[in-house]
Amino acid sequence: MIASGAAALALAACASLPAPAPAPELFDFGVLYEQASAVAPQQPHPPLMLAQVTANGLPTSSDLVLYRFAYLDGYALRAYQQARWSRPVEELVAQQLRQQLAQRGPVLEPGVRVRQPDGQIPFVLRVDIEQFEQRFVSAQESEALVRLRATAMAPGEGGDRLLGQQVFTQRVPAATPDAAGGTRAMAIAVQQLGAQLDQWLNTVLPAGRGVGPE
Repeated sequence: MIASGAAALALAACASLPAPAPAPELFDFGVLYEQASAVAPQQPHPPLMLAQVTANGLPTSSDLVLYRFAYLDGYALRAYQQARWSRPVEELVAQQLRQQLAQRGPVLEPGVRVRQPDGQIPFVLRVDIEQFEQRFVSAQESEALVRLRATAMAPGEGGDRLLGQQVFTQRVPAATPDAAGGTRAMAIAVQQLGAQLDQWLNTVLPAGRGVGPE
């Protein structure tokens, strides 16, 4: 009787425990990768090394889906509890940009140093994410806000030479005032910024050339 009573108490205690929280929903950039691959190629750019994308403007946990109530307190940055990016934002942005830029010429992985048959070295593109969030302008209206800082460099033994630096900002209205709408809008914003970045590179990189041998 004592044993059965103890078992009953144990079962009752287990039944009173709170249910585990559901796993966060994971988001990525979806079919935008395929859409980027379908873009018709334009004037080619020279071989380019895309350095590791950084996110110095974001919190340490860069898989968080961030939002801000601009109409209430524009200084408070919040994160959805039940939504996460499937990978760190830096990796998602890098994959999107790499696929778009590859439509115009070779895009090398970070750290790869190759010398072309003519002795030239590929240029280097560095991208830092300064803002990557869903901004609510009212309780039912929000937009994606993405800001990237791009720096084009010509590497050399005596030091890298700055070819150009530009800050790109894109806002895209969210279809719904929630994590699903915000992540979709942010993905579209990155794709649009990729197109702008591609056009900018066309103005700062010498067409068809890399860095000459020193």
